[in-house]
Amino acid sequence: MRCLARVSALLLLAGLAACAPDNVATRAEQPQHDWAGSGTCYGCHENRHTSWARTYHRTMTQEATAEAVAGAFDGRIVEYGDQRIRPIERDGEYFFEYLNANDRVVGRAEIKRTVGSHRYQQYLAQAPNTGDNYIRMHMLWQIEDQRWVHMNGAFLYPDGQPYDQHIATWNHNCIYCHNTGPEPRIQNYDSLFQRIARGEGVNFLQAARYESQVAELGIACESCHGPAGQHVRQMEQPLTRLWYTLNPDAEVAGVVEAKALSQSASTQICGQCHAQRQPADSNMVEDWLRTGPSYRAGDDLLQHISLVTPETPGPAGKPGLYKLRFWPDGTPRLSAYEYTGLRDAKCFTESDMTCISCHEAHGGSPEGMISEANRHGENCVDCHADIGADVPAHTKHPADSMASQCVSCHMPKIVYGVMTVHRSHDIERPAPAQHAAQNRPDACTQCHLDKSASWAQAEIDSEPVDDDETPEWLKQLLGGDPVQRAIAAHDAGQPGLGVAEPRWLVPPLLHALRDDYPAVRRFAYKSLLALDNQFGELSGLDKALANYDFLGDDGERLAIERAAWRSWRSMKQPEKRPLWIVRARLQPELLDQLRARAADNAQRIEIGE
Repeated sequence: MRCLARVSALLLLAGLAACAPDNVATRAEQPQHDWAGSGTCYGCHENRHTSWARTYHRTMTQEATAEAVAGAFDGRIVEYGDQRIRPIERDGEYFFEYLNANDRVVGRAEIKRTVGSHRYQQYLAQAPNTGDNYIRMHMLWQIEDQRWVHMNGAFLYPDGQPYDQHIATWNHNCIYCHNTGPEPRIQNYDSLFQRIARGEGVNFLQAARYESQVAELGIACESCHGPAGQHVRQMEQPLTRLWYTLNPDAEVAGVVEAKALSQSASTQICGQCHAQRQPADSNMVEDWLRTGPSYRAGDDLLQHISLVTPETPGPAGKPGLYKLRFWPDGTPRLSAYEYTGLRDAKCFTESDMTCISCHEAHGGSPEGMISEANRHGENCVDCHADIGADVPAHTKHPADSMASQCVSCHMPKIVYGVMTVHRSHDIERPAPAQHAAQNRPDACTQCHLDKSASWAQAEIDSEPVDDDETPEWLKQLLGGDPVQRAIAAHDAGQPGLGVAEPRWLVPPLLHALRDDYPAVRRFAYKSLLALDNQFGELSGLDKALANYDFLGDDGERLAIERAAWRSWRSMKQPEKRPLWIVRARLQPELLDQLRARAADNAQRIEIGE
């Protein structure tokens, strides 16, 4: 029996040896589109599959089922301008019904897919006679506010845009980052370019026809780990699985692990989507439109794409399109440039920091896939132990204050993304005077809203200064460009403000309710409600603003704004008034100056989403 046991053990070892990594195909030898699907991962990686399933990556694109649809398809009519839409559900199917003035249905679009599930959700329908084209519709569901928002109010555009301004073809752009293994499969590429060559006026975006496929809707396992078909086939062999069980530190063949890659390759996995980019070569455009991006996790991303920078030439008629997506110092100011910003940060260039130094693809909260400790920057002390030993000495703020959280000062919220504001990933040192000169927000005066940039710089340098200048926040809110105004309006509603008398923020925010950008009005409105909630002395302001709609009729908005002013003036005002306030309102001369400055900064910022 012992001999038989030894023979069996030898046979087992021999079988295991045959299943060792030397006999497993390398990733380079795998087919380019050897996708397996996340469902095949569950059997061996139940915990990881479960942790991924709770992320917003998984639900980025979904079929329009009862489980997926977040919006209120309850038959209530939504008005925008003189147009009326009725979102409605019938027998498990979802529709946008377009109504005339008599509420008769003049058009109906069946919602086939959803995009997004965190802050907002967009809806896709298939237009007739367009092949497999999916069209992004006019309304999105804003999850935080639990309301319908027309796309003209979601994007950073001024009033007066055409009703169809943001109708877009999903197959042409959105498909690339919101899905796994995207293949647009354009059907009429050759004929379109023949027409263009003949000098015909062709709207490529409208005329293109697609029969698109994806390996999986949403951002699934293989977006980060690469096509796993070969890996799955190998792991179907019991002895191979046993070999890896006995050798847990062995490199797993056929898939990619970010933590096992170089710093550059690891961050590029995230950078394939978290960076605005173009095909590396113009000759690759056709390939992208036919078979999709060629990058796979573990490749050198920069061999496949070219990052968008301030110097990237814009399309015909919009030469400065991309320059306006960056602050004057080159820091990205719009979302989806996280990888671009990180590449310039000293924390990245002078250490081995990667995206997963802070983020956890299978841990932390679904909002950003980051732990609470890392959200506050506690992992920073791994490199900066001397600062961690005495944080208040470094920050000049109490240890338990928001200002003593590393990210508050070194990753300020100066990045605008649809209907919210994000942290910069170009990790920096606060430099209020320099940033003010560069016409961009800075971390200090985003908290100390009633102070000037020169005051903040003097505090950092420990030098006294007479602070009689206009607050930087006020300049940004009423005199900045659209991104500056939106961020400033957002800042006033954030917790932990370092403001001596926050009630004096109310008059500027009431003025901002008249901004010609709906997104700015929304932030100003929400910040007023946040201040009202924080200070009992403002009770009544919320009632005056109860029916305010940042997308509502101009006359109705003006009437509500005037009621809010009356409510504010009827309250007991703080005794000490700042120099920029006269009779509970902004100085008229200052207001005129700021509005003139805003007019000079009126360039449209196209965020590219």
